Amino acid sequence: MFLNTQEEEIPWDAMIYMTGHINYGGRVTDDFDRICLLTILKKFYCNDILDDKHKFSPSGIYYAPKSGKLEEYKTYIS
Repeated sequence: MFLNTQEEEIPWDAMIYMTGHINYGGRVTDDFDRICLLTILKKFYCNDILDDKHKFSPSGIYYAPKSGKLEEYKTYIS
């Protein structure tokens, strides 16, 4: 719902805050772990993932699949 209310830009910083501080923030009590979590989120929550050629790993195995049907997502995950 949050993303659907946005008009032009994806609010990456707000998404990082919601995930890193609100959802997981209370569970991550070590400062270094919190820094690690936020660093990882910044790698995955960015405009680069909107590019079909963007890969999350050097091997190219991990990427954000295109929009599709549930069965396509299940196949990718398998």
